[in-house]
Amino acid sequence: MNSLSTSAFSPVAFSLGLLLVMASAFPNPKPLEGDSKDDAASNRPSLTSPDKTEELIRFILAEISVLRKKMCDKYDKCENSREALAGNNLKLPQMTEEDGCFHSGFNKETCLMKIITGLSEFQIYLDYLQNKFEGSKANVIVVQNSTKALVQILKQKIKNPEDVTTPDPTANASLLSKLQLQTEWLKNTTINLILRSLDDFMQFSLRAVRIM
Repeated sequence: MNSLSTSAFSPVAFSLGLLLVMASAFPNPKPLEGDSKDDAASNRPSLTSPDKTEELIRFILAEISVLRKKMCDKYDKCENSREALAGNNLKLPQMTEEDGCFHSGFNKETCLMKIITGLSEFQIYLDYLQNKFEGSKANVIVVQNSTKALVQILKQKIKNPEDVTTPDPTANASLLSKLQLQTEWLKNTTINLILRSLDDFMQFSLRAVRIM
């Protein structure tokens, strides 16, 4: 058993593994070794096959839950935060009927495009979390790299991956600058809203993947 099992080491190692998965275009599965003590590492899905999509989404949801609990425990901001959404003017991705991800009017191609673009749009908010989340950022890094890996997996499932739109870098930079200037109270509320919205988005994505 590896003795180098700090609370942050294994999640970071896992996130690096995710990046290697994306870079190597999902080779044949091989067992992952080392850093097995940490919960995140021991429960991590095998990401070398696109067939593990549902498992990866569940893993991301579990990591989001860990982050939300940390926020709840430290700032008591689990409740009464939705009201601040309008005040923050956040344009967080969300699912609607026209996205084709619900049972009514389900459309696989349209839904996959929505999940891919939505997760891409969440990346700037996850950048913000990495900058502002207090304490260990290991779980934030895992969530961000896991969503990036999920995007790469889903792109293999659509007919025209070249048609996927990516967020405008200039607009992202402007948004990040505005977020960085928020007050301490608004910062904590924003973090909670981002996590809550990402959780909702991933829950809808999981339901959609199950019926594909």
